[in-house]
Amino acid sequence: MVVSNPRGTDISQFKQAYRTRNEGDFPDRLIIVLQKEWDLKYGENPHQHGAVYYPVEIAGKNADTIAKLTDLRSVNSAGYGKGGLSMTNTMDISVAMNTLKYFWNRPAAIIMKHTVVAGFALQTKSQSLAGLYRTARDADFRSNFGGTAAFTRPVDRETAEALFEMRHKNFFIDVLAAPGYEEGVVAYVEKERKAMRIGEFRTLEPLPKFAGDETYGLKSIKEMPGSGRFGIQDLLLTRIKSEADLIFDPLVTDKTGIHVINRDPNPEEIDDLVTSWYLNLAAARSNGVLVVRRGVSSGIGSGDVERVGSVERMIVKGMQKAMDREGIAYDPLKGITGWENLKENPFNRAVCSSDAFFPFEDSVKTLARVGVTAIVQPYGSERDGQSIDAANEHGIAMPATLERIFGHF
Repeated sequence: MVVSNPRGTDISQFKQAYRTRNEGDFPDRLIIVLQKEWDLKYGENPHQHGAVYYPVEIAGKNADTIAKLTDLRSVNSAGYGKGGLSMTNTMDISVAMNTLKYFWNRPAAIIMKHTVVAGFALQTKSQSLAGLYRTARDADFRSNFGGTAAFTRPVDRETAEALFEMRHKNFFIDVLAAPGYEEGVVAYVEKERKAMRIGEFRTLEPLPKFAGDETYGLKSIKEMPGSGRFGIQDLLLTRIKSEADLIFDPLVTDKTGIHVINRDPNPEEIDDLVTSWYLNLAAARSNGVLVVRRGVSSGIGSGDVERVGSVERMIVKGMQKAMDREGIAYDPLKGITGWENLKENPFNRAVCSSDAFFPFEDSVKTLARVGVTAIVQPYGSERDGQSIDAANEHGIAMPATLERIFGHF
């Protein structure tokens, strides 16, 4: 809705950030010396060899500061000769750690599949760690089959037992990772499933999270497949340390007039918006959209080549998972026919994060149709005004972050 005499924070010029060069101080010649930490079970596939290395520059005092991952099945194989982490296992644990670092001070459970979050639950009341695991597991039961479960707290016996309680449905967790295990838990897990891979990491608190944090000299190194080249950039950190860094009343001016968001999110929505932003930042691919409801992931669209398509496929998948939970039959070739019969719509009063701006208003309108009440996004589109109008039309709060968090893996 176009307004007159508006009160808002003018972000109209943020779009210039996408058109402005932002060069860093990178040397013409870069030598990176790596020290082997341990050999992997194998690489991404069984016919590939693999090993884990760390930069020598971060050895010594920094080695004890940043989180360290230990492969417990390689160290304590308990007689099982095929144990140990593969490249895929190690990557899943690493991305889980990179995600959970934002929640290090709260009990949380996450399940990763192919370095994408498939289930997440953050303690919002007094849920046990086992309860959080079950909630994360059931958020996408089918995708979480054979996943990597990780926690912000040491695994206790109750949580360990929960890992195996769905064996009657042939459900299993393939990899387990946590900042510790209560006495006897590792032995119990090894007894219950010999093929389980187990990792242990140090506290997540020191890991760099926000713009300006100490990065210990670490950089993000991206292989450019087939080119023989590597791209090197700063670590992807966020300026959003808390709700205070969100702009609740973004205003943009375009050729049709002035547009400003009418509604602020409520406290529950704010907590979920920040949670969704962190999950999207650390564990979604470009064109990532991620919905959170009461601290639990309800749907994720990751790596699609169109943003509204990512929204649509996220909704279809989220509804299908909810129908699975309630035992409602559906034809997968017909999408989500029958979702109206759900007792609990996973998107009703939920929030969504988008890692980049909405190029059109269609994504906002689609999210509104299923009950999403708040969205957090960077802004910066030529059509931000249309998206703001669509949000106001449906009573959606839509704060701005003024930063894009694309992740091309």
